[in-house]
Amino acid sequence: MIKSINIKGNFLILLSIFFVSVSLFVYQVILTRIYSALLSYHYTFLITSFAICGVGVGSVLVYMQQKKAKEPGKIQKVQSIGYAAFLLALFYLVILSVIYKLPYINSVLIYALLGTLPFVIGGYYISLLFRLSAGISNKLYFADLLGSGVGSVVVLLLMNNLGMFRSSLVIAIIALLAALSFSLLANFKRLIAVTIVSLVLLSSGLFVPVQYINSIEKNFNGLLTNPGKTFGFYQYEGENAEIISTEWNSFSRTDVIRLPEIPDYMVVTIDGAANAPMMKYNGDLSSLEKYKKETEFLPFSIGKNDKSLIIGPGGGRDILYALAAGSKDITAVEINTSSIDAVEKYSDFNGNIYNLPEVKVYAEDGRNFVRRTNDKFDTIFLSLVMTNASQSVGYALSENYIYTVEAVKDYLNKLESNGRVAFLAHDQNDLEKIVATSISALTQRGVPLKEAPKYIAILAKNMPPSEHGGDAEHIHYPIVIIKNVPFTENESNQLLDKALQGGNTPLFLPNIYEEGPLKHLEDEHDTFKQFTAKFSNNVVPSTDDSPYFYNFEKGLPTSLLNLLAAVGIGSVILFVPFLIRNRNLKRPALYFGLLGAGFMLIETPLIQKFSLYFGHPVLTFSYILAALLVGSGLGGYMSRNKSLNKILKNDCIPPLLVVVVNIALILLLEKMFLITSEWSLVSFP
Repeated sequence: MIKSINIKGNFLILLSIFFVSVSLFVYQVILTRIYSALLSYHYTFLITSFAICGVGVGSVLVYMQQKKAKEPGKIQKVQSIGYAAFLLALFYLVILSVIYKLPYINSVLIYALLGTLPFVIGGYYISLLFRLSAGISNKLYFADLLGSGVGSVVVLLLMNNLGMFRSSLVIAIIALLAALSFSLLANFKRLIAVTIVSLVLLSSGLFVPVQYINSIEKNFNGLLTNPGKTFGFYQYEGENAEIISTEWNSFSRTDVIRLPEIPDYMVVTIDGAANAPMMKYNGDLSSLEKYKKETEFLPFSIGKNDKSLIIGPGGGRDILYALAAGSKDITAVEINTSSIDAVEKYSDFNGNIYNLPEVKVYAEDGRNFVRRTNDKFDTIFLSLVMTNASQSVGYALSENYIYTVEAVKDYLNKLESNGRVAFLAHDQNDLEKIVATSISALTQRGVPLKEAPKYIAILAKNMPPSEHGGDAEHIHYPIVIIKNVPFTENESNQLLDKALQGGNTPLFLPNIYEEGPLKHLEDEHDTFKQFTAKFSNNVVPSTDDSPYFYNFEKGLPTSLLNLLAAVGIGSVILFVPFLIRNRNLKRPALYFGLLGAGFMLIETPLIQKFSLYFGHPVLTFSYILAALLVGSGLGGYMSRNKSLNKILKNDCIPPLLVVVVNIALILLLEKMFLITSEWSLVSFP
């Protein structure tokens, strides 16, 4: 049956496209979270970016469908719009369930194709609406982008309060509201009835008892069977591991893993791979003597330890080192609230470590905390703050403000006299770059280059050779200690004694064990540029303007080159044949292509600039993207305003205004950040 309806200016059509856009954006973030726990991070963003292309595929399907129609420009079956929205809700549930229940598949393409299907349907739906109601395209554009902007904030509330299972139900409910809106508009009684029944059934799923939801969320089959993730590796090695707790939020999936063979030890994992130990503690300080022989205790073995700052305490073991050193005032700053929840949940096991009188816990970014606190500390300790970084080459493109030159300067500025900041690194790559970054920070604080090595001590764990041989030759978990005054010979001797007692190796100790590249700096054989050039990897210090600490490649990162090549080849394959057949579309295609590139070139630096200000990467992404999307939607809505069009009648004026606004932002943002640094948009419990 062919129907014809007049929808011009109808609120329900705008509401329908709004709901679809909200659901698509929330689905995108949920998909990213699932793939982050399932795959390496660089694949996660590659797959979700590929999946979003499904929106374009859906639009192309509409174009091809209408091109073959007898009356191009008209929708032959208006009912298909309502059914497309209903199908979108169904596919959300089916695709997320399939991804969640499938055993791990070592195929990026399969995961990409699965994630793409709802975007194809969403793109098809939105394109049909734009074709059906071209007369109010500016209002549709506004509703579309407003929905995406709202979705970028809504997803935080959903994931942080409802978890993965119920958030998945909510996006299906939102898509059903889109179907209901359009069905009411077109008076499709059968679809109205089916949609209402489906809404009732899905809404009842939100009230499933918590124990069943926990069981569902825990049993993520792909993660459990992936040998590249912590639990999957334990299974592969024949360990009798057990996940005893799982929590999803907008930042991560956090699991607590128990190993029955090691009763005094549990593992807190972030996204299946970033591991933080949780140790059994009965509250007796004398039981902490065993920790004094470990590498991580070395920063606490010299000088005063009255006041300590632990950035990224994870499962709480680093707090035990501070307690063992006699700290009476310990500040722990953990960005992932689920890690804090996990430690508090098993307080009987860990001695309620986060609620001891000596300990204060803050749920925020460590760098942001250091920038705003007025306290000073004897010791600042950062232990493997970004564990996944060493496991994923994709992290070369990930921003990290914990290990920049400005960050080290911030840490040094918050030390008491004769205080120290210490980094536990993964390997030699981390070590070399941390040392170079520390030297740069020290020289910017006025320390002469040849004197900078006197402020730095480097030690590493001794590791026995594995059955495959060779492990003992590599540097394992080195620790770098930087002071705000030079090391004395007595302090270096104390560190050496403690290191040898614990079976650790000194790599550089001022005054008593000086070898390698730092010795060349002391003897003025090298400039800093020559010092950094001698390493096989890129050790040029990262800065707040270029915070890519884990980019160890000299020149452009391979992952970036591969990404650019894939985008270039994909663009040629998708669009060149289309432009050849439609030569009159070359200028519009170039215009909109440059418009999209310009949008991204503004969005990315803004997210980077606001990351330190908001102090949380997820908040930054959501707030900035929401502002840009809603702003773009408002611009679209006003595009038919006669008064505004008279002012902006020259096509050159809008791009010039964009340039002026961005220059103003560059000049004013730092001052705005300084003035409003004490304000808080959100606080985590």
